[in-house]
Amino acid sequence: MKQSTMYYTIRGLLGLSFHMIFTAAGLYRIDIAQLEVYQLILIGTALEISIFIFEIPTGIIADLKSRRLSIIIGLFIIAFGAMIEVLTPFFYLIFISQLVLGFGYTFISGALDSWISDEVKPDLLESTIITGSQVYALLSILGIVLAAVIGVIDIRLSIYVGAFILIALGVLSIIFMKEDNFIKHKSDDSAVKQYFTQFIKGFSHIKNHKTLRIVFVIVIFYGLYSEGIDRTYELHILDGLNFRMLWDLPPIWILSIVNAIVAIIGYIMLFVVKRYLNKSHYIYLWAFNLTLMMIIGIILFAYMPYVYLALFGFIFFSVSRAGTHPLLNSILLKNTPTNIKATVLSSFGQLDAVGQLLSGGLMVLISLWLNIDGIYLVTALLLIVPMMLFLRLKRIAVKDSVDS
Repeated sequence: MKQSTMYYTIRGLLGLSFHMIFTAAGLYRIDIAQLEVYQLILIGTALEISIFIFEIPTGIIADLKSRRLSIIIGLFIIAFGAMIEVLTPFFYLIFISQLVLGFGYTFISGALDSWISDEVKPDLLESTIITGSQVYALLSILGIVLAAVIGVIDIRLSIYVGAFILIALGVLSIIFMKEDNFIKHKSDDSAVKQYFTQFIKGFSHIKNHKTLRIVFVIVIFYGLYSEGIDRTYELHILDGLNFRMLWDLPPIWILSIVNAIVAIIGYIMLFVVKRYLNKSHYIYLWAFNLTLMMIIGIILFAYMPYVYLALFGFIFFSVSRAGTHPLLNSILLKNTPTNIKATVLSSFGQLDAVGQLLSGGLMVLISLWLNIDGIYLVTALLLIVPMMLFLRLKRIAVKDSVDS
């Protein structure tokens, strides 16, 4: 099996399983566990605590030992974390499940794109990552549909099936995933010394690279904005916009329809983005445009008095957001040498976690004083900073291309 095909398989089955799990989990926390708004946000905080603690260590392990092994370990741990959540609708158990799930995610987050960046030709990397995102979006639709069908029987069953798919993907990766171009680090130093040496290499590269220094700030603000809307959008759609009454359907179907629309439009949008990545400054221009669209979508979702236009705002935001992730990863991979790719990607994953940890506390405080609309306004305002920084990166890229 070609390794690009294996990459698409992993991305696709991650999209399938994640959307089965998270579509059902959102409703499980609202209707079965009956969590409050602040508890929903704290659940997200648990996930980010785990990512904050483990992101860089697991990325360094992937760079020093094996990215393939890191990915396989992560798949099994995420499956275990997902199954813990539905053992009983108890807040503290759900909190623990997110700690486990976040731990598993850190094994994959930096390693997967770092692995494929070594296995394909450099001029095919951006196209491969965007295609992987398209496969992810396409299989996400199937995952959402399955969550809706299975969730009518039992919401928890959808989460169990999603976890089983992750376990099957782990087995498939053991059999078919290869690591032909990975150069394993050889050293007589102790494991602890190798760890810190790798950490310093990654940090020094970010510090001395003008593009990555700016991306450093962008990623923090991307983390800062996200917790408020990520943990409450299901509640706002079902109860704030009153779609439980407007659509005489099971709540799992309502959320599945919305998420499926997001996935379908996101899949189409990535075709458009993919066409304009031949010159480096187009990446930054698209990232600017998509961030601006995210801001507009959030404002519409929060304040539009017509519920269908408000729902359109959420879809507009979500589709725009989906396009930013492959662009950011492409920027990081293009500006990082191969021997520290997973470390650098994990460092930025940890930055995102720091932003989300700070955001979790901020949004909990806001939720005690203001309603969800207030949370979303703060969310939109925070995105202004990365939007303007993408514009700055575009100017730098254009200047560099002219000078060269």
